[in-house]
Amino acid sequence: MKKMLTMTEIDSQTALELPERRMLGLVTVVITNVLNNLSVDVTVRNNSVAVQICAVVDLLNGILLFGNQLTCTIQQH
Repeated sequence: MKKMLTMTEIDSQTALELPERRMLGLVTVVITNVLNNLSVDVTVRNNSVAVQICAVVDLLNGILLFGNQLTCTIQQH
C-alpha cells in the first residue's frame, strides 16, 4: 500500500511548465518523369511516409514498359 502524502509534502512539489511543441518539419517528395520532365510535389509530415512513396515509385519503375522513367527525391524543409 502506498503512503498518503501530507499537504506539506504536496505543497513542496514543483510543477514545471513544458515548452511549446514545435511543429514537425514538412518533407516534400518530388516525383519526376525523366522522359518529359514533368514532376509532382507531394508534401508530407513524416519521413517514413516519404520513404514509402519513393518505394512505390521504384515499384512502378519495375513494371513500366520503359523502366526507370520516374525518379523520386526527398527534400527536408
